[in-house]
Amino acid sequence: MQKDVFQTIPDAGVVKIIGARQNNLKGIDLDLPLGKLNVISGPSGSGKSSLAFDTIYAEGQRRYVETFSPYTRQFLERMDKPKVDEIRGIPPAIAIEQSNNVKTTRSTVGTMTEINDYLKILMPRVARAYCPSCSREIRPETAKTIVDQVMAQFGGEALLITFNVPVPAKTAPKEFFDFLQKQGYLRVWLENAVHRTDAAPDVKRLPALVPVIQDRVTISEENRTRITEALETALSFGKGKIAFIRSEKREAHPFSSGWHCAHCDINITPPSPGLFSFNNPLGACPVCRGFGRSIGIDLDRAIPDRSRSIYQGVVKPFQTENGRECQRDLLKCAAEKEIDIHTPFEELPKSDQDWVLFGDDPKVRGTELWENGRWYGVRGFFDWLETKSYKMHVRVLLSRYRSYNLCSACHGGRFQPATLNFKLAGHTLPDLAVMPVARLADVIAKS
Repeated sequence: MQKDVFQTIPDAGVVKIIGARQNNLKGIDLDLPLGKLNVISGPSGSGKSSLAFDTIYAEGQRRYVETFSPYTRQFLERMDKPKVDEIRGIPPAIAIEQSNNVKTTRSTVGTMTEINDYLKILMPRVARAYCPSCSREIRPETAKTIVDQVMAQFGGEALLITFNVPVPAKTAPKEFFDFLQKQGYLRVWLENAVHRTDAAPDVKRLPALVPVIQDRVTISEENRTRITEALETALSFGKGKIAFIRSEKREAHPFSSGWHCAHCDINITPPSPGLFSFNNPLGACPVCRGFGRSIGIDLDRAIPDRSRSIYQGVVKPFQTENGRECQRDLLKCAAEKEIDIHTPFEELPKSDQDWVLFGDDPKVRGTELWENGRWYGVRGFFDWLETKSYKMHVRVLLSRYRSYNLCSACHGGRFQPATLNFKLAGHTLPDLAVMPVARLADVIAKS
């Protein structure tokens, strides 16, 4: 009797399996220590999966699901009770099965392990936005947050609250002032001074945007309600953009309520999961489309042996039957430019090498240079070939000199510039993507 009572007490730190008979298991008894790596090995058909998945995992998952209410259990996957006499001390379990994941040329360790999916959801919530021009932090402001900042920074000072009104083209100052006066606004801030709209305008020309004074108020707790009301009105009429002006010091302190840098007047793309995924058109680099590299002509393949001279045929595609005319053009133009055609290419000055590769003017199309009898460069030759790529033999020729190159726009980061405006602990998403997982976890934990 005492032995039966003792056996009902589960062993601490051990999963005890008694009489497992699932599938081809023959009444196996087994103790598995918790907190350690347990490996089940054996020949095919020996019952490894029956023990791991159909017995241990099935019972752990089944008991975990039973802890939920009947309403919740109807939405969860339920497994049948395994054929086993008893399992003691089993915790909730998860199972990761082997599978052949679909891979694409965009696949990375981050996409295969779904770490990228967590990052693209995390970034919109915790990353901070910065202006690409002045590097100031950008965050959507409200009337309350703006008032709090102004109260902390300019307490006790008398400030002007202004918003900008666009001036139609060829509008006379008097005509514009009359319009503002009819709207109830009697003062504007122009040329670092206050001007009244109900008097003869003393400015000859108006800027594209005129700061209209919504209120002049002393920054204090007693005036908080008045400041907030004036600020809300100014944000409404100013389309989310306002400024506090210190008239005595002639300083303007702009604020905005959207994803906008008030100092540089630059809008940035609002954060969303798609912006932080290179598999989404919203976040992918527009040049390489999220691949991090692009296929193009490799000039090193076009000039594989730089110990050859121009005369000896250093440009490989110019030595074919179809390229001989280009070789003659190169020799002719090189003579006119007084470039030594007998010196090995690698010993030529950098300027002469660049001339061979990119022609007389890299900014002008190769066909235009050719029509004017000027040197179009090896690059211009391949650009011309690209226009003939509908021909099979041209595509075959181009394929010999193509290679994958690091994207010149994102430098392999895969994301478009708008994504780089957001940083987590000072790191952009491409920086986070190449971090070791241990360091990435530490950065996220400290953010």
